[in-house]
Amino acid sequence: MTSTIDEMRIDPEELRDVAVRLLADKVDRRAGWEGRAEPALALEAEVSELGWYQLTAPEGQGGLGQRFDVLAPIYEELGRSLAPVWLSGTMAAIDALQAEGTSAAEEVTAAIVEQSLRIAVVWLEAGQTMANAKLPMVAGAPGATHFLFAGQGATPVLVARESAGLTVTEVSTWDLGRSWGAVDCQGVSEAVIRLETAEAAAVLLAHSELALAWDSVGGAAQCLAETVEYMLGRQQFGRPIASFQALKHRAADHKVAIELARSLAVHASAMFAQRTRDWSALATQSRLLACEAYAAMAEDCVQLFGGVGFTWEYNSHLFLKRALTNQILGGSPDQLRDRVAADVCRQALAAQP
Repeated sequence: MTSTIDEMRIDPEELRDVAVRLLADKVDRRAGWEGRAEPALALEAEVSELGWYQLTAPEGQGGLGQRFDVLAPIYEELGRSLAPVWLSGTMAAIDALQAEGTSAAEEVTAAIVEQSLRIAVVWLEAGQTMANAKLPMVAGAPGATHFLFAGQGATPVLVARESAGLTVTEVSTWDLGRSWGAVDCQGVSEAVIRLETAEAAAVLLAHSELALAWDSVGGAAQCLAETVEYMLGRQQFGRPIASFQALKHRAADHKVAIELARSLAVHASAMFAQRTRDWSALATQSRLLACEAYAAMAEDCVQLFGGVGFTWEYNSHLFLKRALTNQILGGSPDQLRDRVAADVCRQALAAQP
């Protein structure tokens, strides 16, 4: 931890070390698949006790006043361990409330910290409003106390779980390692707060995108590590399959793709923390690249494990289902490309002599 007269900054790598130890001890990858909720609840309690939810909240509202860069290694390690907790909804909401900058937003932030509120972000689809939205798959919904409704061009609105017209039903999806809920809105009108500024909406989206990017980078790296470990031990024709040139090249290609995704995530996170140089578009580009690398790695993992890679007993399918889920949360890859296409073209034209 380093400090100056004016501020105290937490070393992100120190937080990574804490996260690695905690997740190694508390995460049970198979718990959700076996219908056991206790490990996830225990991990959520530990995360709360460690103060991770207070990291980026302003000191005046009971937080630690840190920047996004302290969250990046936590998101990465959560992805690496296939953790069941959904941290980013609450953390993205806190960042968006800070961007809003009103006294009402400060009061809500203080309430989140003091009352341990948990927020799930509900991304509305085109044409949906809070009066008619039906979302079949919202991450973290079962344990959320509040829901932050947002969407392309929509004003983010925070509502309490007990609001009239709001129904949350726990559901199962192909990724049983996380908790999911179906959210049904029928004329919900009572709001805790509406985030009126464009920056607040952009911050909410960018934080969510970067959280998925880091989750995907961590998951892809771990998936590659476990695949290579298996290849080193698996014998074929009297030699490890990792010695076969074609397989070595496939593993190397994935390593390059993952490191490229990590580099962009580092750059995008720094720009987001400082709110400089097209931070919003960079966040989406980072999420796109990381999710593509994760999905490609997870798909190859199943194949590189051979016949056993298709079985329930091995972990290949856990990574694959998490990777495919990350790809579609808050928008499909094609929708994300449409979102950033104009910015990318503008930058390319501006760079021409």
